[in-house]
Amino acid sequence: MLSNYLYLIIFFIFLHSASFPAWAGTEVDLLKKEIEELRKQVEELRRAVEDQQVKEAEKKPEQKVVEEPPSLISTFKFKPYGYIKLDAAYDDSRTTTGNFVLYVPNESVHKNDNEFNMTARQTRLGLDLMAPDTYSWQAWGRIELDFYGDGAQHENKASVLLRHAFVNLTRGNFSFLAGQTSDLISPLNPATLNYTVGWSAGNIGYRRPQLRATYSYPLSQETRIISALALCRTTGTVNEDFDLDLQNDGEDSGFPTIQARLALAKKFLTGKHTVVGLSGHYGKEEFDQKLSPLLPRRRSQRREKSWSINGDFEIPLTGSLAVNGEAFVGYNLDDYFGGILQGINPLTQEAIRTTGGWMQLAYKRGDRWNYHFGFGIDDPRNDDLPAGMRNRNSFYFANAVFSLIPPVDIGIEYSYWDTEYVRKSSGTDNRIQTSVIYKW
Repeated sequence: MLSNYLYLIIFFIFLHSASFPAWAGTEVDLLKKEIEELRKQVEELRRAVEDQQVKEAEKKPEQKVVEEPPSLISTFKFKPYGYIKLDAAYDDSRTTTGNFVLYVPNESVHKNDNEFNMTARQTRLGLDLMAPDTYSWQAWGRIELDFYGDGAQHENKASVLLRHAFVNLTRGNFSFLAGQTSDLISPLNPATLNYTVGWSAGNIGYRRPQLRATYSYPLSQETRIISALALCRTTGTVNEDFDLDLQNDGEDSGFPTIQARLALAKKFLTGKHTVVGLSGHYGKEEFDQKLSPLLPRRRSQRREKSWSINGDFEIPLTGSLAVNGEAFVGYNLDDYFGGILQGINPLTQEAIRTTGGWMQLAYKRGDRWNYHFGFGIDDPRNDDLPAGMRNRNSFYFANAVFSLIPPVDIGIEYSYWDTEYVRKSSGTDNRIQTSVIYKW
């Protein structure tokens, strides 16, 4: 502030001196000297002010600027996905369960009792969560839901069903998964519009909590061997409390289910890999016979094995044509949609043996048309079944899916179902299903 006043004084003096006549040269020289002296004084004052400011700043405590680390969540990447799906289906016979088909009830009472169903329950919501690549392990997680729930009675009050919830860690050729996801065994599904993708009719496997380790060993740039091992909770979809003791039979066994798979992936006919895999599982269930009025009391407890051996293949024949499928043989497979959802003979308490499989031909025409043709069969051993139980279930299907615009597909599917029973009439069904799918 002081320096500003001094400069102002000098400025007025300079203006005043400029107005002097030429004859006043001596006085002008004197004024110039005074101005120079004043300029020196101003410079000294400026230096004194700066020195004083420095001394005052040194007396204050040092304030460090702390940079806040970026929020961890802000470095993650989120990728939502899913679809809205409306299914409408006409069946010329009753089916289980109507919105989708698992099998056809025997028609001794209801012969050719047609039905029409419409549902949006297969609408699916998913979210992938990718961690930043700054860690030595690459991590990502998935949460996925649909709305088929668990036995909702009212079509317009669908409940949430948790499909997937897991984290996957990858480092090099090794990966580790923890959470709920699809079984390691029989990993493929036919591309049906029917929600249950051939379950109980040749396609086995479901979803369950598990710990899984996978190692992919490269033999060459075009060939690799994939090996995987999983420890899973022994649980399923039906007959989980066979002895009616209010405890899950797989949980009661005190033993997790072990699943394993070995596969060879090789680029053979096209740029895509041909994959051939062999998989299997082994688990146990426990029945408390003394508590159940349905079971003979020959001993207090009984443990029954559940196992399977499975083969799967994916063969891209050309860039637009591919064939894939699975085959299985096993024992007590109701929790895996095998044995037509029958695992234990309720009369003999013996496990039901079964074989089956499915195959599909997929054809892609341009960017807008996809076609699928296939069949499946589940064939439990007749000797293991009492009268009235399902002893064979098969289906044949063909569908076409047209991409109306990139996010919207329209599909139509025809399928024929034939379910046979031990010493009872069979059930057959012709089903026509249409779907509108909005994807993101």
